[in-house]
Amino acid sequence: MQTLKALFDNYNTLSIDQYKPLWLRVKINPDDLVTISKALQSHGLRSLVAVSPTDFIDENRIEMNYFFEDLTNKINCWIKCDIPREIESCEVDSLTPYFSGANWHEREAFSMFGVRFRGHPDLRPIIVSQDFYGKTPYRKDFDWDAHEKDTLTNIQTIVDAFNQEQDIGEDHLDANSSEMILNWGPTHPASGPIRLKVHCDGEEIIGIDPDIGFVWRALEHLVTQKDFIGAIVAVERLCFMDNINSMVGYAQAVEEIAGVEITPFAKWMRVLLGEVTRISSHLMGLGGFYNAMGLHTAFMWSLDIREFFLDFLESYSGARIATAAIEPGGVRYGLTPNMFDELQKAIEKFDNTKSEIRAIFVKNPTMKLRASKKGIISQKEIHDYALCGVVARSSGVATDVRIDEPYAAYDQIKMKYVLQKNGASSDRLTTLFEEVEQSVDIIKQSKKHIEENIASGVFNPTKDHMVKMPKKLPKGEAISRVEWSRGEVLMHLVTQEKATSPYRLKMKAPSFNHTMMLNHLLKGETLSDIPLIFGSLYICQGDLDR
Repeated sequence: MQTLKALFDNYNTLSIDQYKPLWLRVKINPDDLVTISKALQSHGLRSLVAVSPTDFIDENRIEMNYFFEDLTNKINCWIKCDIPREIESCEVDSLTPYFSGANWHEREAFSMFGVRFRGHPDLRPIIVSQDFYGKTPYRKDFDWDAHEKDTLTNIQTIVDAFNQEQDIGEDHLDANSSEMILNWGPTHPASGPIRLKVHCDGEEIIGIDPDIGFVWRALEHLVTQKDFIGAIVAVERLCFMDNINSMVGYAQAVEEIAGVEITPFAKWMRVLLGEVTRISSHLMGLGGFYNAMGLHTAFMWSLDIREFFLDFLESYSGARIATAAIEPGGVRYGLTPNMFDELQKAIEKFDNTKSEIRAIFVKNPTMKLRASKKGIISQKEIHDYALCGVVARSSGVATDVRIDEPYAAYDQIKMKYVLQKNGASSDRLTTLFEEVEQSVDIIKQSKKHIEENIASGVFNPTKDHMVKMPKKLPKGEAISRVEWSRGEVLMHLVTQEKATSPYRLKMKAPSFNHTMMLNHLLKGETLSDIPLIFGSLYICQGDLDR
């Protein structure tokens, strides 16, 4: 960290502090953004994982926040700079020419806040539908009520834009060739609500332009309309398959600003619950991968095992999916002995069938013949595109927030990185299965620790689940990282003085960057490879669109 600090001796920084043991926070002049970012890149911080604007309307400025990570040395940097708020002058240099992963994040900032990025190669709106183009919905003065009253006009705008796009696309094709543009989606059995605009020559793919946002719910705006507890309803809908870990990330940011430390019991419960939903998500990922290849029986097998873990979530929270089980201050519910009975059934179900699952999933000849040669992602691409989670570890990149920057009780858990070497679609499937095994082991460790401490009287399972949270928070800012089922989720929370609700919450989620890779991975492949490669990227539309 001292070496990273020394790097800024060469620049006229406005402020600098070591925000956390692994994070340096620096405020700079926007004119120095490119120079400093390239210097960070040369220093090993090759991944730009998120770009987060904040609209300080009363101060007439947009604050830009950039989060750089060194996935190898685990040293990270949070860069801040102010730019004018007026639309005509609200611009800053693009980092896309230097960091591939910046591409869509800058497009999102352009769509939601109206920030223009000088030098961006393709600054089109993203996520939002055409009725929001040019309207900057995340600015504080955007009138949501007025927009939503024009429902019929908005729908017609979307329809007209789609028809115009189709006409323009056809006009640019060579009538004497076999080129065509296919719409893969917007609802496809292998992917759900996403449209891939596939430019192909016969069966060969020339290029792919993903059209996302079909389930956009403006979650980052919705949380600002709730109090700090009520915001959980929006946060957990980042993706229903792993709602626990996203809530943990948000709760940690709130607790940091509030200056509140949760109980050891709540920390261990966050680990246990988080690993249960990780298993739930991974089993859906495994099944979905095979479903995309037409192996529907394997899909049903994985769902069968998943049901046992959902039984435990239901016994704990009363809900199988949208549990709302985490909130600032700890975990929402206490623990009764029969709840662990349901969890034990799930553990035994997996242990008794995992050898069969491995034989079916990991040794499947269809996977070996096709998936081992398709969708290969190099370690360099992992860093350049800021990829994470299963996708990164399958290419041999040792990154996992639970190990790199432990939270909850992960600092007391025995675990290792689950790694593969080749970065192919089959490696990602293998990683998913091995991480289910790992999560079961973590659950066993957590369950044993909780049971022993209840028996000794150290934990009171009916009272230790929550500590009191203040109703109003001070002015502050925090980032929180968790290892979600699909990879790192970063929450950037901003509060104002005596706040009763978030002023700004940026939710950086993995599927955004992973979907960005589709054109790179599918160019030159055939149409039949789309479901295979898409399925292996373990994408969820919830966190893709947010």
